[in-house]
Amino acid sequence: MASILRVNTLTDASSNNSIAMSFVAGGSAKAYANVDMTGTAALDGSFNISGLTDDGTGQFTLTINSDMGNANYSFSVGFNDQSSDVGPVLKVTGEAGVQTGQISFQKKENNSLVDCDVNCVQILGDLA
Repeated sequence: MASILRVNTLTDASSNNSIAMSFVAGGSAKAYANVDMTGTAALDGSFNISGLTDDGTGQFTLTINSDMGNANYSFSVGFNDQSSDVGPVLKVTGEAGVQTGQISFQKKENNSLVDCDVNCVQILGDLA
């Protein structure tokens, strides 16, 4: 039997630290992924990500399991810079790269696409 817990605020045992449920629901990451693109592409860790597509050297697409409410969500990225060269970039691949159910990236160093062992993506916004 499923149950529902209805609260307005979460607090610790001493009631010193509390947070409104609206903040928890609105401010939490809705999806994240740690992607290894070396060798066979793999999700080393993820939440609300149902798929990873290797789109070629230095390129990948994440499929979001529970779609975002619209394509105007926020995301942040980080990666392992494998060289000391200037110009490593992990970027979204154009306007079509951000959709409610997926997001695509390219990893470049010195204007060349490269695979990297640690590519981290966090997605925030409203779920559909």
